[in-house]
Amino acid sequence: MRSATDRRGLPASLGVLRRGLAAVTSRRNAARYVLGCAVGLVLLVLGVMVGVISAKQAALAAGVAGTHGTYTVEECHERYPAAGSRHAGRTISCTGAFHPARNGDSDDRGSASGTGGVNPFGTFHPDAVYPPGTRVPVQAGDGGTYVAAGWKYAWGNLAGVAVALPMLAAGAFCLLTGFGARWGRSFADSWEGLPGGFVLRPLLLSVAGMGILGAAVFLFLQHYG
Repeated sequence: MRSATDRRGLPASLGVLRRGLAAVTSRRNAARYVLGCAVGLVLLVLGVMVGVISAKQAALAAGVAGTHGTYTVEECHERYPAAGSRHAGRTISCTGAFHPARNGDSDDRGSASGTGGVNPFGTFHPDAVYPPGTRVPVQAGDGGTYVAAGWKYAWGNLAGVAVALPMLAAGAFCLLTGFGARWGRSFADSWEGLPGGFVLRPLLLSVAGMGILGAAVFLFLQHYG
């Protein structure tokens, strides 16, 4: 027959076990929250990078920034990320010389000298392979950066700016709620628990929606405008 001390000790042991399990669960939830915040921070950084780079490329292509001229192609090379992949991730690199336009003439045929600080022998990354000797209208930026000139290319880069908006919205959501970790909070719980949700929920939806709609419009203009 168990003594009164044994009977009192059993509930106490169970209480200690429950508190221990609760502490472990709390630490796991905290770790998942931190991991979700890290995912949000990564998305924010990527969104800023994509937006800034795309905006700079769009400004060059539209002629708002940079030096206008032509790039005389010497040779082009195609690179693929994996053997057998002929479409996804293709990168084209062309070498040649940049010739700045003079007196507003975009068909300048002068030498590559006198480029006003622009590297005349940088690498050009077009979206097509050009045969040697082809003269491509470009805008030259700092450090030997060349972008094909024209609104067709500007629209494509503006689509990149628009794509950055959903990334920023998703990053902010994950950073504020800790959503994004495996086995973490569900999206519904995170959405309901968003701090300042009365204001932030419609704001994040608006930013993401504008980005998706903007990307679709800019891509349409790039291909059919």
